[in-house]
Amino acid sequence: MQSLLFLQTKPGCSFFSQLTIDNVNRAKISLIIVIIFEVALLIRNIFEHGFSLHYYVIFYIVLLTVSAVSLTLLWWMPNKEQHIRFLDRFIFSYYVFFIFWGGALTVLDQFSYGQVTAYLSNVLVGVLMYHCSMRKFMVMQFIPLVIISFAMYEAQANEDIFLGHMINITVFMVFATIGSRFLYNVAAQNHMQRELLSETNEELEALNTELAYLSMRDELTTLANRRGLYHYMDQHLQVENQQVSAVILDIDAFKHYNDFYGHLEGDHALRMVAKILQQQAGAEKTFVARYGGEEFMFVRFHHDDDNTTIKAFAEQVRQAVFEAQIPHAASPFEAVLSVSLGVSHSHIATEVNMTQLFKEADEALYEAKRSGRNCVRYYEEVTIEI
Repeated sequence: MQSLLFLQTKPGCSFFSQLTIDNVNRAKISLIIVIIFEVALLIRNIFEHGFSLHYYVIFYIVLLTVSAVSLTLLWWMPNKEQHIRFLDRFIFSYYVFFIFWGGALTVLDQFSYGQVTAYLSNVLVGVLMYHCSMRKFMVMQFIPLVIISFAMYEAQANEDIFLGHMINITVFMVFATIGSRFLYNVAAQNHMQRELLSETNEELEALNTELAYLSMRDELTTLANRRGLYHYMDQHLQVENQQVSAVILDIDAFKHYNDFYGHLEGDHALRMVAKILQQQAGAEKTFVARYGGEEFMFVRFHHDDDNTTIKAFAEQVRQAVFEAQIPHAASPFEAVLSVSLGVSHSHIATEVNMTQLFKEADEALYEAKRSGRNCVRYYEEVTIEI
């Protein structure tokens, strides 16, 4: 019911679109009230005078029919951008008709009651329910006013009563104009505030996204950091029907490298190694992160329990770093930068925890270092030796 009664606008829509949708929502409410009011008047007239087509009854039936048709159209009209201009013109036309209807009834009243209540009431409804620019307000209110004034002059035999009516109408229209300008300006200010708030929220969302990204990235290598690694694992560990393996990598004799070349060159070497690892990981659809210091971690989720592929990948990474021929004159092992790697078992993703997985890879890495470095060792080999 609520979604049908009230149309919604999207963030970032123009002021005209926003104003039109708000006017349509108010028009639906006013139409419902008008229909209920006209039905009540018709029922009262039937009880008091029976079924008759007195001109008041005709007026009630005409307004009831037009209002019912208008409400039906507005109720089922899709809320799309291409319909906005039609909706605005439609409800504008309805309020012009509504004011003329009240004016015509007021002219007829001059032959009996001599009141202007019907006209002024409808003017007030138009001001409160249809917020518009000054140009539209002039067309909607002052053109009917001029026509109705001439008609009242012809209908009202008493010149003093006519002048009294015109004074009352003039005072009322002055305040109606002020009220219309106030409501229109408030709508414009509200739209501007909504747009500013929407822009601020978008900027904050973008900033939060960037901060979240940066919080999970290593500043030096731009790889994922340990937090990013854990986040990745949390996202994928609960996926059924897949295996997970881990490879931990450590740069051999990196302390000697820093002591010999300096920390700036050490940072440069870390970036070069990270670039090689990222290339290898990207080609094999494997996640890589800087685990800390000169240690890096690979994690691969796969759908087979054969360790051959992850072993081959680890050996491929070792060769890629070694073949880069990054000089390491201070190394007691090789003349160029080399790495040692430890590979864990493949585990069912939903049954393993990160601590267990990384512990296995770390034990395998320890065995690789004990075996002379610049090599790959697997966790099953460690357990066999034990």
